[in-house]
Amino acid sequence: MTTSDEFLNTTMGLLLLALLAIAVISDIKSHRIPNLLLLPALGLALLLHAMNGGVDGLLFAAGGLVLGLAMLLPLYLVGGMAAGDVKLLGVVGSFIGPWGAVVSGMATMMAGAVFGIAVIIWKHLPIELESRAAQLPNTPGTGSHFTTASQSMAGQRRVTYIPYAPAIAAGTIAAIWYLDYFPNQLL
Repeated sequence: MTTSDEFLNTTMGLLLLALLAIAVISDIKSHRIPNLLLLPALGLALLLHAMNGGVDGLLFAAGGLVLGLAMLLPLYLVGGMAAGDVKLLGVVGSFIGPWGAVVSGMATMMAGAVFGIAVIIWKHLPIELESRAAQLPNTPGTGSHFTTASQSMAGQRRVTYIPYAPAIAAGTIAAIWYLDYFPNQLL
């Protein structure tokens, strides 16, 4: 590997890590991953791959983009996630190519399942415990206000927003580590 290849790989790795960090922060804070972040990152990935590999490099990035989008598109179509999450994995794929997008997508889904279960437990376990305690006879705190709140919640469907960018970041880092895509100093 030449010095220019190493520089390009390091640059791409750092750009990808910066993209993931900003996306995670944005998703946690605002529940959005803005196109203003994703489009320039996509352009840079396409440009850097084209500079490094010409048409083959561009096809590598485009293949990663398509497979990255395809990995999460079904979940978006059934309402399981937002479009920004799908686009983020597509942009990740443009950096790490088709096989990287597949490995990243699979690792993302595993991380997403773990994160999702953790968030649901964290947010809903206290509510469920309060609801159960309200149903016990002679339990302190089972006054009318507590019981009314528990009863009113029983008929409602709880919707929990789970930011998926952290799962995409974890899955992507696992994929680039597993595939040894970027210099070891980055991870």
